[in-house]
Amino acid sequence: MRTIGKIAAALVLIVLTAAVLTAERTGSWGATPDPAASGGDGKWIDFTLPEAGGGQVSLFQFIGKKPVLLIFWATWCPHCNESVPAINRMHSEPPTRDTLAILALDYMESREKVRAFIERKKVAFPVLLDGSGSVARKYGVVGIPTYILIGRDGKVAYRGHEIPEIARHLP
Repeated sequence: MRTIGKIAAALVLIVLTAAVLTAERTGSWGATPDPAASGGDGKWIDFTLPEAGGGQVSLFQFIGKKPVLLIFWATWCPHCNESVPAINRMHSEPPTRDTLAILALDYMESREKVRAFIERKKVAFPVLLDGSGSVARKYGVVGIPTYILIGRDGKVAYRGHEIPEIARHLP
């Protein structure tokens, strides 16, 4: 029985190592947008979702006016929790305060849970409720957090799991 456990552990290690090497070689860790996950041509896909505090928000109302940072996240995600202060600063301090729209899309959690999180963590940016996960699926999100930066022109400029350096990815 111990031998089977050791073999299983070795197989898991081999698979994980192969996945890491493949990701490094293909650049899938990086900031290259995945066109298939953004409409097939590297462009945005519209959605309308309820905001945690009430009302509805549509992506189209921002496109053409300013770049948009979509943040796919959840209250249970440790990295998402850690990023709240940095995203709060991006939302409320220059230079990004006036030049970037930030929309966090909570993945499949209740309004009550999300509102309690917003209050407890003092979240300053808009949080939308992707209760069914449909928008996350449209954008091909496979891990949380996922950050997608859409330029004013509607093209995906960044896609990754780290907060993007806005000035680096937008002209």
